[in-house]
Amino acid sequence: MRIGYSHADVYDRESDYWQDIEDAQNAQIEAQKNSSKGATNGEHEKFKNDTGIVPQEDTK
Repeated sequence: MRIGYSHADVYDRESDYWQDIEDAQNAQIEAQKNSSKGATNGEHEKFKNDTGIVPQEDTK
C-alpha cells in the first residue's frame, strides 16, 4: 500500500502543469496572429469595396 507520492509522481504533475500553461500561451499567441490576419483580410475587402465597383445584385 502506498501512502504518499514519489518524487517522480510530483515531477510528472508539475511538468504537466507547466506544459498546460505553455500550450495555453502558444494557443493565445496563435489566436492573436490569426485575428491580425483576419483584420488584414478585412482591410483588403474594404479596399475592394471602396473602389466604387458595385456588385450587380446591389444595383436594384
